[in-house]
Amino acid sequence: MSEYCLQVAFEPFEKNAWSRRFRFVVIDPKKIKGYPENFICLLPKKIVDPGKPLSVFGRIFGEKSSEFAIELLKEALGKEKDEKVKVELKKRLRALELERPKLICSSCHREFDEYSRIKYKRRLCKSCLETRILQNQN
Repeated sequence: MSEYCLQVAFEPFEKNAWSRRFRFVVIDPKKIKGYPENFICLLPKKIVDPGKPLSVFGRIFGEKSSEFAIELLKEALGKEKDEKVKVELKKRLRALELERPKLICSSCHREFDEYSRIKYKRRLCKSCLETRILQNQN
């Protein structure tokens, strides 16, 4: 459980009154209870967009920003009751999970989802990294 959470703000488009635009706002619930005093930043649709500068969200949360965004979206999905908002949360969650790079362990050659742990100048999955550490301790 993180110290931040998502708040959903949706507003109708000016041109189409029947459609809505969802904005997911990252807030700090420990600060003053109420938006906009506890505003941190907006959650962008794409965390890493090649060829563009980092978003405010990416600058604040750094390398782990996509994992943090997935965590925030999963928490919000569990708490949300509105079906339209749930659909939008699932879309964004699916897009972020597809965006995460699949890494191949240089030792066992299996794919793993975690961001690489570069140890000994190699990309190792968690199990290979643990066995390597155990071997070096003996």
